[in-house]
Amino acid sequence: MLPNASLNYDFIFKHAKIGMAIISLTGKFIKVNSTLCELLGYEQHELISLPSQVNIYQDQIDELLKYGQFMASKNVDQHQFEQYYSHRSGNRLYITMNVSIVRDITGIPQFYFIQFEDKTFLSHMESLLQSKESNLIEKEDSFRQLLEKIPQSVFITQKGIVQYVNPAALRLVHATNVDEVIGISTTVVVDESCHAQLYERERIYENDHTLAPICYLINCFNGQQKLIDGFSLTISYEGKRAVAGIFEDITQQKLQEEQILQSEKLSTVGQLAAGIAHEIRNPLTAINGFMKLLRTSDHNKELYFEIIESELKRIEFIVNELLILSKPQASHTSKSLNILPILEHVITLMNVQAALNNIEIIPLFTMTPIWIAGDINQLKQAFINLLKNAMEAMNYGGTIRITVYCNAYEVQIAVQDEGIGMSPEQIKSLGQPFYSTKDKGTGLGFMITQNIIHNHGGTIAVESVLQQGTTFIVTLPIIAEIEE
Repeated sequence: MLPNASLNYDFIFKHAKIGMAIISLTGKFIKVNSTLCELLGYEQHELISLPSQVNIYQDQIDELLKYGQFMASKNVDQHQFEQYYSHRSGNRLYITMNVSIVRDITGIPQFYFIQFEDKTFLSHMESLLQSKESNLIEKEDSFRQLLEKIPQSVFITQKGIVQYVNPAALRLVHATNVDEVIGISTTVVVDESCHAQLYERERIYENDHTLAPICYLINCFNGQQKLIDGFSLTISYEGKRAVAGIFEDITQQKLQEEQILQSEKLSTVGQLAAGIAHEIRNPLTAINGFMKLLRTSDHNKELYFEIIESELKRIEFIVNELLILSKPQASHTSKSLNILPILEHVITLMNVQAALNNIEIIPLFTMTPIWIAGDINQLKQAFINLLKNAMEAMNYGGTIRITVYCNAYEVQIAVQDEGIGMSPEQIKSLGQPFYSTKDKGTGLGFMITQNIIHNHGGTIAVESVLQQGTTFIVTLPIIAEIEE
């Protein structure tokens, strides 16, 4: 991780005024800040430890994972939803959760970054306002006194014109007195970039009297812009139907979220840059050394030229794989494909290299068409990479089996070798830049393959036993109809 990014990230996470947590894709608390611990009434180690997590908030975590899977399926990285949590004391909390999927540099989801906002008071206010709506005319003075004291900003409007603001609302827009705000249109306060959203909300309200949650960029009277979040209720104000909007300033919160996400991206870029530097430094050192020898040696220099050429080719190989990795999905045309001829073509292509290494590739599938949507060249590249990995793992020859399983929804292609295998620790590290089980491997080949399969809506799993072999299982969704 870059030093400045790490420092910035840790400082923001530690001092944020709202609860923050990093949760794994399997639902485990990885990191929580002190604000979240205060909010829920538990210590950090109690939230992070698995047994207490299961006992305390398993239902909420299960619901979060469902939202996360839905977001990933729709290619959405941010979403907001509400959940009820119980404080350690037993008090019920109503919390808005802002969920962000944090991905690595190849676009693969790594974990969830969650912000927890305590909306218990606002929820209580909403319930109170709803339950008291029928009595507002008689109790308008009491209602106004209540609005004057609450810390949230309140605007009451009729047909888009501001009729009332409380002191917190004046502070929000930096107005010096009520007269500056009363009588102006909401379009003056709401930024032009949000006007389409404002008009659509008004149209829906006119048709069915429903009001969705609000998130607007507003223009303050001092020229400053702020991001606000809140909800609205239909009320009776001075005997006429009106809309009461209750808002909070979330500008700093969004800024902190963006800074944390940016820190994560900088961390990933820093790790990749360090890996590139390490991988390219070694052949450059060798080239530099042999260049010095060429200047001083009187002996046959052909061997030196061969070594320099070999190291230059290695640098070229690393750069080419990085270029492929940077955009393996770039603007490819997805169309209906029969996956089996693709596999057959790849096997034919790799048979010569396999024979030279005393390896036999055995296809275990019939030629009944199995249709998927994808790009033929990218899929060929993915399966060539898997066969190359399999052959490089088999030092003494053997057999590679390619098996195809199929059901109504997906197809599984298993590439099984008889190589040296991998330990559980090695399997966990697969997909990291410049991690390889081979002496001269860069690890980028598997990253490219993983990215291609992911971009085709599929997954890739690994099963391995040391000294017995490894199986890579690619799963891809099947399409029901063939597009001409």
